[in-house]
Amino acid sequence: MANALPQAIGAQAATGRRRQVVAPCGDGGLGMLLGDLITLRNLRLPVKVVVLDKGTLSFVELEMKAGGILKYGTDLDDLGFAAVARAARAAGIVGVRADRAGELDEALREAFFHDGPAVVDARMASQELSPPPHLTYDEVKGFSLFVTRTVLSGEGNELLEPAKTNLHELPLPH
Repeated sequence: MANALPQAIGAQAATGRRRQVVAPCGDGGLGMLLGDLITLRNLRLPVKVVVLDKGTLSFVELEMKAGGILKYGTDLDDLGFAAVARAARAAGIVGVRADRAGELDEALREAFFHDGPAVVDARMASQELSPPPHLTYDEVKGFSLFVTRTVLSGEGNELLEPAKTNLHELPLPH
């Protein structure tokens, strides 16, 4: 967790400007390491930071669900990463935001056109899942326990948004 930007700084420092380095960061991880944007500027490293901004500590939330634990304390306020980067524009950092998938190409173009560090705040559906390639019995059991506890606690509506967001990903028979 929160290792993409430090690794990108090391990789960019090692290669100089010979290769473009991109740091795909989660919003929680980048929130923990906002000071590293100053490092990018001070070292004049042209790293492009792409924030996968779901507004939640989604990895922690997914682990909680897989363990059968009800969601608690994982929501994040809109930290506005592009605004943070725009505030640092005078220091040479560019910040752009893509609120919809159709805006992402232009945001990436602007970031990659810039010769210095850039932050692309890519907003995503907070409940979109990236399931692992293989599920274990314990993960399925834990998630089933989470669903049962959610319904029994009267919070069954919390299950509707993830179902709506991820239903298109299910492999359906033809």
